Amino acid sequence: MSKLFLPILLAVGFGVWKLLDHLQLPNTFSILLILFTALSGVLWCYHRFAVLPKRQRQITRAEQRSGQELSEEEKRQIEPIGEGEEFIASLFPVLAFVLILRSFVFEPFQIPSQSMEPTLRVGDFIVVEKYAYGIKDPVFQNTLVETGKVQRGDVVVFKAPPAPSIDYIKRVVGIGGDRVIYNEIERKLTIVYGNQGQPCSENCTSKEFSYSEAQVNDEFRAIIGKNPDGSFIYGPSMLELTETGDVSHKIHWFPEPISEGYRYKDYEKQEYYVTEWVVPAGQYFMMGDNRNMSEDSRFWGFVPEKNIVGKATYIWLSLDKKPNEWPTGIRTERVFTKIQ
Repeated sequence: MSKLFLPILLAVGFGVWKLLDHLQLPNTFSILLILFTALSGVLWCYHRFAVLPKRQRQITRAEQRSGQELSEEEKRQIEPIGEGEEFIASLFPVLAFVLILRSFVFEPFQIPSQSMEPTLRVGDFIVVEKYAYGIKDPVFQNTLVETGKVQRGDVVVFKAPPAPSIDYIKRVVGIGGDRVIYNEIERKLTIVYGNQGQPCSENCTSKEFSYSEAQVNDEFRAIIGKNPDGSFIYGPSMLELTETGDVSHKIHWFPEPISEGYRYKDYEKQEYYVTEWVVPAGQYFMMGDNRNMSEDSRFWGFVPEKNIVGKATYIWLSLDKKPNEWPTGIRTERVFTKIQ
């Protein structure tokens, strides 16, 4: 039975993972990690405080009866421990360390899409500070200890409302109480700041974002469709410029303005290609830096505080690759750079 322990455990683990994945829970990996850490911890404690002391007593008695020290092979025959159980128990310190590190300190992520270009590129591996805004429990994401506030301009990882089991990464444009105004034709943002989570009604402070002159960047091209073989069809080169609002950073535009207002959601007002949203208290309005290739709060609404995973801080590795293609090298100039 001991020889079957590990295969059975792996089969059960795979079954639990498929069940959790089917339920579309927001923290499937965290739940599995907690379950395996708890199991290995129970086995580790059982071996450490029950099995090993009992085994040592049996070895001592056997050596006293024989009057000589037993060999290692003879010791292993006394109260033998199943290899599978011993292996799982030995993983406990490693699993516990990974669980604590991943749940409360740092978590690695890979950028899979073009929605945050040019700030973040496909193939970038980033570090996310889990403690930047608060210490949260790893399953229900309730804040246990608050350590900071989400700021306008932060690049954050979060669970998007339409797909709570998937991690998204975007830039925070508006916080609770802000009025976000987006002009599709001029492609400009204006923020009317809220007051302690509530919309401002008089003597309001606003910020009209400014933009540098757009330059064609031939290194980045828009994906406009797919070929029958699944490969992407690329369109024109993107326009790159610097947007200055609460922070200053580069963004991408299509060469020509695109009207997608008919797809926008949760807006307060919409007319003449100008759409306004009022961000509810405790929620956030997110946008991708690649403005015409980002599914964000314009299309699926606001992000609750509870959905925030952490703040993206550094790129620790950048593979030179395109979506759904194998990497061809490493972008050394992006390694260990801070995310602005």
